[in-house]
Amino acid sequence: MSQLPQYEEPKAPKLPLTILVSRVVTLAALVVSVVILKTNKVTSDVYRTFTYKDICSYKYIMFAMVIGFAYTLSQIPFAVYYLMMGKRLINHYKLLQYDFYGDKFLSYLLATAVGAAFGVTADLKKTNESREKFNNYFQIAYISAGFLLIGFLSSVVSSSASSFAISKRG
Repeated sequence: MSQLPQYEEPKAPKLPLTILVSRVVTLAALVVSVVILKTNKVTSDVYRTFTYKDICSYKYIMFAMVIGFAYTLSQIPFAVYYLMMGKRLINHYKLLQYDFYGDKFLSYLLATAVGAAFGVTADLKKTNESREKFNNYFQIAYISAGFLLIGFLSSVVSSSASSFAISKRG
């Protein structure tokens, strides 16, 4: 059986720290955004409670954030090891490819969720402007979308770092 080539990591002292910080910021922003979206609710005049589950776009946003949370959480131990030891835990090109494609997928998923969050909130706010209760609901939804935007931007940083690492393949 042939051996797959080992990957030799380039010496970039700030790369491990950048990767870890971007993943931690992504994780924290997604946690805050999920908590805000999940706890945001409003009771209408007919005593019906509206939550994110009543709007399809918000359900998609929640799905994207949960997937992002799980992926980012799974990557943090590798980033910590890389920072502490100066080398990757599994020094193999296939893991770099997994990081590369996983980071790209996550960035695109969060980008669509950010667009959906701001778009649906703006549209729904226009249709319910006269109701003060709904106005507060949508203001809180904008806060959740803002944290989601921060999570997306920090995922772009880790995605760029994984692009750098795979481009420096030895």
